[in-house]
Amino acid sequence: MTGKKDATADGPQASLPSHTDSRQPTVAGPKPRLGPTVIDVGAKGARTADAVIPKRAATAPPRPHELEPTKIRGSERKRIPVTIGDLSNLSPGATAELRQRALRLIETFVVEDATERGVVLWGHDLQSSYSDLVSQTLALVEADVLKRAADYIGRATELLGAIDVMAAFGVSGSDGVVGHYLKHLSRKIDTPEELDAARVELGQLVKLMGAALDGLLDHKEKLDRHMGRIDDLGNEVEAASLAAEFLSVHLRGTAPKLSQRFVERGLSLTQTVAQIRSGASMRQAQIEQPLRLVGAVQNVALVMLPAWLESIASVMTLAQIRKPTATEAGELAYKIGNILQQLKI
Repeated sequence: MTGKKDATADGPQASLPSHTDSRQPTVAGPKPRLGPTVIDVGAKGARTADAVIPKRAATAPPRPHELEPTKIRGSERKRIPVTIGDLSNLSPGATAELRQRALRLIETFVVEDATERGVVLWGHDLQSSYSDLVSQTLALVEADVLKRAADYIGRATELLGAIDVMAAFGVSGSDGVVGHYLKHLSRKIDTPEELDAARVELGQLVKLMGAALDGLLDHKEKLDRHMGRIDDLGNEVEAASLAAEFLSVHLRGTAPKLSQRFVERGLSLTQTVAQIRSGASMRQAQIEQPLRLVGAVQNVALVMLPAWLESIASVMTLAQIRKPTATEAGELAYKIGNILQQLKI
């Protein structure tokens, strides 16, 4: 025997399966550990992982034409059937504009959403606005620009009424044209020195009134716009009253409580309309004084008074040479009376 061992006698080695024999049974043993997933990359670097890991399907948002309308359960809102003719029958004296406004109010009223509280507040905001406008009216007629102008006019009137031109120039007939203005004055301006001092102060007043004219005109425009807002608000309140009257009749059978509330609101709004309409003359009187004041400053204080001051300056210069005649002094006195008549505010 040689030194080589017999392959058949090599114990366990003879029973090991060949790695090339795929038909041999798998030997039981410990489970192998999981390794990383191998991703095959092609020659150009293109990934082929799609074959191993599938893509997550992307969810695209629905297109507008694919959307279905949202359905909400509830009762259908119906517009109250009303025509201009219905409102004409209810209020024959209402104007076309008033009926149109009332019609719009009724058409926007939704019976299904109506509550007692909402009906109680029907037109309440309009009544509150009227109260605010009344307060603003008082503030406008008592504005500082009007007070200053009134003070200027008052002082000019006082000075002109105290001037006795005839006496100042030593001409008889001091009880002439302006005599009735002088009877109630304890102090007269009847000397050349006093007349000259009055002339200077009147010139100052003319300048002050001229500077205040722009503010007065602006304020006049504010008053006009304010009164226009009150008149327009009166129309809105009247339309709300007419709409309330219609709704009270319309809801009488189906919603008696709401109908009664509309009756009450209609009466309240009607009273407000009456206040606005009856207060028109009072409001006109409230702005009449400021309007007269503006006219006095614009037409008299800035036109007639400067012309008189120029005339009195000429006569006073002439008085240094000779005594003015009664005609010259009387003409100045006549102009004073005319100015005083125009300055009555």
